[in-house]
Amino acid sequence: MNERLKNLITKEPSAWLEKAKWNQENRDWLEKSAKIAIKILREIRAQKEKNGMSQKKLAEILFVSPQYINKIVKGQENFSLETICKIEKVLGISLIEIPLFQVSQEFDVDLQYTGSGLSRNKAQKIASHVGDYSVYASFEYQELDKRA
Repeated sequence: MNERLKNLITKEPSAWLEKAKWNQENRDWLEKSAKIAIKILREIRAQKEKNGMSQKKLAEILFVSPQYINKIVKGQENFSLETICKIEKVLGISLIEIPLFQVSQEFDVDLQYTGSGLSRNKAQKIASHVGDYSVYASFEYQELDKRA
């Protein structure tokens, strides 16, 4: 057998199957983490000339180790929302977008809007179905105007 090949062979079993299973089980957050990592790396690169931003400087500002930042930018860290918010603040970027929504305040009124026959429940269902809560918000404003 080739000497080079003999040097590569070990008696210890490989852990590739366990790693593959782990990657499969954690695929969702790993993909999101990788996308966040790309945004962070792009912003660090963009800010390098302006303010000397680097992974090391980011680590210093956040009071974490450079190794931790390295894990983040490799997309291998399942970090908290708190950490995400801190990174967003330091870099001045948004890493996670949350769709705008409005919280409806419940009023003790007749649920039927007499002008259109649209109930609050139905307006809410329509809004959630089309993903546009402005429909529901519009209904709520009409209800407020009606009571004023």
